[in-house]
Amino acid sequence: MRVHWTNESTFSTVGFGNRPWVTQKASEEYHADYVDETFEFVRQSRMVWRGFCGTMRSKLVLIPSKAKVDSSLYVNHIMHPNLVPFWHRCCAEYGYATVVEDGAPGHKGFSTRYRDLNQMETTRWPAQSPDLNLIENLWLDMENELGETWGHIGYMSTRERALNTVWNSIPNEWLIKLFQSLH
Repeated sequence: MRVHWTNESTFSTVGFGNRPWVTQKASEEYHADYVDETFEFVRQSRMVWRGFCGTMRSKLVLIPSKAKVDSSLYVNHIMHPNLVPFWHRCCAEYGYATVVEDGAPGHKGFSTRYRDLNQMETTRWPAQSPDLNLIENLWLDMENELGETWGHIGYMSTRERALNTVWNSIPNEWLIKLFQSLH
């Protein structure tokens, strides 16, 4: 309950960046169950950041389109206006909380000094190693919910509203189950 789980993920208007593997017989090559639809829309993607601690959720932060998440952008767009204030609220609610960030390059450099300035304790975490980061389960849930409930969304503005709706509708019970899964 006193760990602030954070991460970024990318969502797009034509899927979620992961392709399913399908095994079928040669005679089923063009069967409707094994063929993806194609759309005339140009693919648009957007990176988002979020975090949660206990049953508290940060707001979903949309990273500027085509922006490279370096330490300057991470501090100015995520840490200063979102992560640090949310971390303070988590500390007030649960006592001192440690922050889990992956070891991505944007989480180093200037952002390390900013963490030190704010006396923010972080858990060392290797880059692209989500195995135990509980927020990865929530990304997967959001992808599934978007696909099942919202279906194909061809416009990024609609996708962003759907992402916020899904993020805000995650039940507190699911967050608690995630913590309990670590024991």
